[in-house]
Amino acid sequence: MGGDEKIIYTGPSSRGWHRLQQAAECLQKYAWAYEAPKRKGDGLKSPALAKGSLIHLALAQHYARMRAAQKNPVKQLGALDDDTPESWCEPEEAVRLIAKLEGISDQIADIAIQSYRDYVLAHPYEVEFQEMRIVEVEDLMSVKIAGKYLLTGRLDLVYEDLGGRIWVMDHKTTGRLTARHKQFYAVSGQLLGYAHMAREKYGDRMAGLKVNLIQHGDTPKFERITLSRSPNLETRFESIVVDIEESIERMQAAGRDFDDWPKGVNELTCYHRYGACEFIDLCRHGYGAKKAGNWTWKDL
Repeated sequence: MGGDEKIIYTGPSSRGWHRLQQAAECLQKYAWAYEAPKRKGDGLKSPALAKGSLIHLALAQHYARMRAAQKNPVKQLGALDDDTPESWCEPEEAVRLIAKLEGISDQIADIAIQSYRDYVLAHPYEVEFQEMRIVEVEDLMSVKIAGKYLLTGRLDLVYEDLGGRIWVMDHKTTGRLTARHKQFYAVSGQLLGYAHMAREKYGDRMAGLKVNLIQHGDTPKFERITLSRSPNLETRFESIVVDIEESIERMQAAGRDFDDWPKGVNELTCYHRYGACEFIDLCRHGYGAKKAGNWTWKDL
């Protein structure tokens, strides 16, 4: 590595679905995240989040290099521009560099790299037969909802198939791949938003949305599922966004303190399939409270 190779290191988009999802789940959760004073923290990601982000990084580098190779297929004739496979950092090297930068352990980086290697072995024909022409890799997309509310998103991968149709593919990592993932993601506001933005951009060429499921660990599994359309949710997507944005605006206009927004107070909201809400102790004990015992306080 010469030191000038590019790495896709973007972070979340500024007006993505995540903030709307928090408000839809629980307005207090949104307020803790966006209305409260900035919290102090060590900046370290959870092991699950760290694995997922590093695997995403490896795949982004992989497809960016593939896109460059497709643009400049005959290397000996000279590159058409400065976007060549060699101009992008190799996936495994990128994982090592970003893991070190973010303080992620070598053990987690090793898992991400092995998952990437397994992934490449599971999809050997993508490069050889060019099943997909890579159009976008982690590019920022945006759309105005109802002419007023900006919605942004970084699409993991947009590609054109052999028939000229456009597909959006979102990478999802998991410790255990199940048939229920297809049900989960069919009603994901994030993915509905990606499809909405892609249809705005590509029109009738937009064929659909795929989820690229990656099970990491000792028994790697890979599955690409084409999400079923949800016509009612698609038709109402803009009104869904407007409803959430207006609920946030009403709370801001009311002048309620950031720790006094409406709370979900429900075991299915406060505890989800990944564990407890990150703000659960703030809701249980209150902002600024100190409590002895096994409760660990993290100052805001």
